[in-house]
Amino acid sequence: MRMLSKLATITCRSLLLTAIAIGSIGAAAAADACQLLTTAQVSSALGVEVDPGTPSIPNHPEHCIWREHGKDQAVAKNVQLSLLTSRQYETGKTPLPNIPKTPEPGLGDEAYYAKTPGIGLILTVKKGNTYFRVQARPIPGFSHNKGTAAEEQALDDKYKSVERTIATEVLKKT
Repeated sequence: MRMLSKLATITCRSLLLTAIAIGSIGAAAAADACQLLTTAQVSSALGVEVDPGTPSIPNHPEHCIWREHGKDQAVAKNVQLSLLTSRQYETGKTPLPNIPKTPEPGLGDEAYYAKTPGIGLILTVKKGNTYFRVQARPIPGFSHNKGTAAEEQALDDKYKSVERTIATEVLKKT
């Protein structure tokens, strides 16, 4: 009888730990990224009027995009916000060839930029058990790596400014 009681206790604890793990993993997936920012906040950061945020991946509300109003998707300025799991956050920190990752102090508990050739900068932030990624395209139809070093730096600074502004607004709600 005692062995059965121990087995039941171990099983209950295992089920509880599994539920907690699934809950923390599912938290990002269940959240609606579009509810974390207003069109006014995104418009202010980008400097143009944007349409309301919509899921950037159908049936995945943890990914949201705000696009410049009245512009074709291919050239519209935009901001994308993705809510992440802790695992996705940690995996994103993995060093990769030709994709430098640099810490970004002053945002949440930890933040870093990744610069992907041809794509640009992506800001990833952690605060407590909240993890998210911000990617902005503040210049219409622009892709990186097409200018002088000084021009590239000026563009990086613009990206960083928009992404930091957006991250700061998201952090106010976490």
